[in-house]
Amino acid sequence: MSIERKCPHCGAPLVFKTSICLLAVCAHCSSLVRRKDLDVEKLGEVAQLQPDGTPLQVGARGKHQGDAFEVVGRVQLATKAGFWNEWSIVFNDGKQGWLGEAQGTYAVSFPASAPGSVPGFDKLKVGQKLDLGGKTFRVRDLLSAKYLSAEGELPFRPPLGEEAPSADLIAPERKFATLDWSEGPARPLLFIGEYEDFDDLHFSGLREFEGWKRPG
Repeated sequence: MSIERKCPHCGAPLVFKTSICLLAVCAHCSSLVRRKDLDVEKLGEVAQLQPDGTPLQVGARGKHQGDAFEVVGRVQLATKAGFWNEWSIVFNDGKQGWLGEAQGTYAVSFPASAPGSVPGFDKLKVGQKLDLGGKTFRVRDLLSAKYLSAEGELPFRPPLGEEAPSADLIAPERKFATLDWSEGPARPLLFIGEYEDFDDLHFSGLREFEGWKRPG
């Protein structure tokens, strides 16, 4: 059930489509707003999104392994290799996940509990193996990403304007994991999922623009 509030800065309507997402970016004034029971609070303002040629947009729909989801928000990041989007997706059963998009690669993941034995970022090495979520993953890349901007509804407050280290890990059968230290060095956030082909996600409601051709 959706929840409607008014932006505390400009008064425009804010619709929270799920109870999972407690933050939203006002589409009218770019204020980052937090929902608190019957009230809302402005937390700051969000920088303008950078053009990145993505066909995805808030409101697009898709399917992951047969389960339908809707794109409700986005965090835009930048690395040395270019832009990277993490789209917040909500499934029909209320489950929240993430759809990562970078240079034409798509990956769906879900939050998981990181074991206390995970080494710190500065202790990891490319090629190192870690046991996460009952599988053995190999560290593929270690990088630092800057949180540029955001839009729509989000389940957490992104550290906009800041950089945070993360580790990308892979396993057989297109499985992957991400360790994310955006909340501090003590213990990383863990996300586990799998890479998906564009057509297998059965998108609808995509953004159409000149120069983009649907894969396949």
